Amino acid sequence: MFRLNAGSFTEIGPAGDWSQPTLTPDHTGLIAVSRGVHFSDLYLLGLDGHVVKRITKNDSRYVESNHWAFYPRVSPDGANLVFSYDSPKSTKGVEEGVDLSVWNMPLNGAQYQARRWTDPYWYTGGDVSPIPLASGGLLFVRHSIDPSTVVHSQIYYQAHALAIAKPLTSEADDCSQPALSPDGTQLAMICSRGKQTTALEVAPFNGTALGPARVLQDGGLFASPAWSPDGKALAYFAPTGLTGHFQLWYLPLPVAATPSATTSPSPSTAAHAAAVVAPPPAAPMPVQVTEGVDLSATSPPVWY
Repeated sequence: MFRLNAGSFTEIGPAGDWSQPTLTPDHTGLIAVSRGVHFSDLYLLGLDGHVVKRITKNDSRYVESNHWAFYPRVSPDGANLVFSYDSPKSTKGVEEGVDLSVWNMPLNGAQYQARRWTDPYWYTGGDVSPIPLASGGLLFVRHSIDPSTVVHSQIYYQAHALAIAKPLTSEADDCSQPALSPDGTQLAMICSRGKQTTALEVAPFNGTALGPARVLQDGGLFASPAWSPDGKALAYFAPTGLTGHFQLWYLPLPVAATPSATTSPSPSTAAHAAAVVAPPPAAPMPVQVTEGVDLSATSPPVWY
């Protein structure tokens, strides 16, 4: 893991395979994934990367009893931690499945207090990228298989643990990697629509449903959007150059132009009420932030 500040990178955290850092709501710590050979665990870290505590213990003397934990997120009130976890393991068919479900546990509690929230579509990879909402609900990405055996990803909303989840995007859109704006009113996401390229989109969110999405960038391999603290810009990853290594990009969000007022005279020359004409917002221009590095496209940046 690295911190980027004032144009300089500083490595943080102990040695190891670290990924998917997320910030605590009070901005005093990070939750990150530490990956072992056959398991992964969640750790609470200081902002400088030092280990505060190990949250999960997923390694075992027996490989088949190991577990994987990914995609940690802290609830807005700082009380709970949600993450994707490969339990229960499916025993359907000949081989065991290791699909991920979303689990919830007290941030300052113990792993045995964790409770399962979602029931995944087996043999697809499962449910990932959870976002706990201030309302107590949950956004997450669910993978499914259609009759032609094509795997799709959709963003879902779920009101409470093990409730029936509601899709917010269609199978055809193939949307994933959601990122909720700081004020909770917009959702950024990556959608592929079954193509080999992706689009970076933003849609209004009212707490349970999405409005029409705006395509901000299209025709590339965009990944892992993250909002600026003021909600006026996005950071994301996209490859550049012959190597195809992912770099960090910055995208200011379009701001609607100031409406102009026009008047229409009446036969009696009395002015009618002004008609408001709002020109469409100008298309944002992305700015490449890094060059010559190789960033992990599955670990969204933390912007604070």
